[in-house]
Amino acid sequence: MSETLLRRNESKGSAYPLFLEKLIFLASIVGFVFLNQILWSSIDVIWYQWLASVGLALSMLILNEIIGRTIQMLRAGK
Repeated sequence: MSETLLRRNESKGSAYPLFLEKLIFLASIVGFVFLNQILWSSIDVIWYQWLASVGLALSMLILNEIIGRTIQMLRAGK
């Protein structure tokens, strides 16, 4: 048991994030770099390139969060 700033006793849980989640996050960063290069080479207007890059980054972040929560849910279900 450990004491928090509000003087509550809480038991220590497992480390977060998991090693697998860290690997998936790094893979999503690498995937973003490669997909962004393909994206920029296929779009001619620079304004659309920037919008597509922001959309790609947000979609990769959302996908990474969904995968992480799924891993946590499967781990908690055991």
